Amino acid sequence: MLEHLRIIELGQVIAGTVGGMILADLGAEVIKVERPGGGDPGRRAAVYGMGERSAIHLTFNRNKKSIAIDLKRPEGREVLCDLVRHADAVVENFRPGVLTRLGVDFEQLRTYNEDLILVSVSGFGSDSPYGGLPAYDLIMQAMSGHMSIMGEPGRPPVIMGIPLADIVAGVYSTIAVLAGIEARRAGGGGAHFDMAMLDVMLAMLAHVGTLHLNTGREQEPQGSAHPFITPWQAFRCADDRYVVVAPREQHFWTRLVEVLGVPELSRPEYDDAISRHEHRGELLPTLEAAFEQKSADAWIELLRGAGVPVAPVNKMADIFSDPHTKQRLMVQAYELGGDEIRVVGNPVRLENEALAAPDPAPPVGADTDVVLGELLGYGDDAIAALRETGVVN
Repeated sequence: MLEHLRIIELGQVIAGTVGGMILADLGAEVIKVERPGGGDPGRRAAVYGMGERSAIHLTFNRNKKSIAIDLKRPEGREVLCDLVRHADAVVENFRPGVLTRLGVDFEQLRTYNEDLILVSVSGFGSDSPYGGLPAYDLIMQAMSGHMSIMGEPGRPPVIMGIPLADIVAGVYSTIAVLAGIEARRAGGGGAHFDMAMLDVMLAMLAHVGTLHLNTGREQEPQGSAHPFITPWQAFRCADDRYVVVAPREQHFWTRLVEVLGVPELSRPEYDDAISRHEHRGELLPTLEAAFEQKSADAWIELLRGAGVPVAPVNKMADIFSDPHTKQRLMVQAYELGGDEIRVVGNPVRLENEALAAPDPAPPVGADTDVVLGELLGYGDDAIAALRETGVVN
């Protein structure tokens, strides 16, 4: 779908690479610029390691090309500027001010491509009072208020099991790239998007944020429960697995009561949603005791048969072997060094169109010669000279 686009990625680890992954999955040519030697720190296997390989790198850099350039050298910055001449957009997640110190900020890059779209992803953006502070996903989850509404009541704060701020900032960077390109197509010029991870996390508060802004209400940690609907949470079953039920509508509650077969649940106090929530302290122990009488699979079969919203609390092994995951081809694979690397697939696809298998995440500088020679038109001698002096590898 996007094979007509060329993106230069100056991105690292997750926040600066997710957007490029999405665009590359959709067909864009994404050229990843890395430092010679170690490349993107996301390649390090010390975190999320698979032997000597990094799951972060194998996931977020698939379908990309890699060129290694020393941007601290004037010759390296010249190569980058040549790349920019041929690019639709550049995505970067250096700290604010780094591009300026390197001499390749937006205004300077526009002299090489006046219609350039530049998307800058950072922790706090270019004008925040916190701009000089380190910005990791944990910092974002804490500062944005997300940790205050997660976890169990009376327990210490917890974070999402994924780096939510990093990933969603990357998703928003994709939107920015495509918005900039579409605006340019409609007659606009180049544009520089200044994207802060903290802003993204504030946006992710969504209706919870709106409620607080207009009522002052602080949402407290609910565990798996809902702050306004009861029941709407996980229940432990006889086999120590958990299921969630979400009988939001009255007819779902009626069917749930029929399946559970517990006379106590027919009390007048539980006849409507508001009253159920007001009496949740008495209602939940009754429900907990009922669910402990059968296995998770047994309850799922019975409740789905009655049309009640129910689901298992899956572990990774469960969902990746689930019929839905297989039918929707949400596990993709590529070959790398004689090994099959399986990754989670891209959920964006055209109806009735087969998904192409992803290309492997590249080694550092795997495409340097091809990009310099075929795209930029550098001769063999010029490329050899850049290699010999360490400007590229």
